Amino acid sequence: MKTSLFARTAVFAVVLGTLGCQEYREISPTSVSLLTAEVNQNLNGVWAGPMTLTRTSGGECAGAVVGSFLPASDRGTVTIEQDGTALQATMTMESTGLACSYQGTATAASLALNATSCDRTGLIVECGGGETRELRLVGSSISGVWNGSNVTGVVSSTYNVFTVFEPKVGVGALVANHDFTATPR
Repeated sequence: MKTSLFARTAVFAVVLGTLGCQEYREISPTSVSLLTAEVNQNLNGVWAGPMTLTRTSGGECAGAVVGSFLPASDRGTVTIEQDGTALQATMTMESTGLACSYQGTATAASLALNATSCDRTGLIVECGGGETRELRLVGSSISGVWNGSNVTGVVSSTYNVFTVFEPKVGVGALVANHDFTATPR
């Protein structure tokens, strides 16, 4: 037992001695960190391209007639201002003329934006069978990847669905996703 205690004490003394002999060296990285993406390209400018309605969910009776107010194929134009990784953008859909302002960020190969405001948020929809609903846009986001010559991704928009007669009652929510590919104009 004394040998074991002696051996542990000796090892501990050697470790402390080794640590005490280390000299201070300043750390100076010689390469770019893999954890921070540097944005080398710039998204500034006007981008435009086709948008395809790929998926909808919910919407109560309005969900069954999405094609009457959101076309399967559309065209979008987005004007982007980039300052470092910060983005400001305005996107307009050709079929409806709806324009929304977005804020977000970019990395070397991706972008993510959330709507801050839209020029109009309400839409009246005929569901059929005498049913009418009001859709109110409550949020929109853009996420995508880019390589300098094009941006591809998804625009996701969420609407709350209400009855049109007083008192207006919320009856559901509709989410619509559009895939897009945009190139600089």
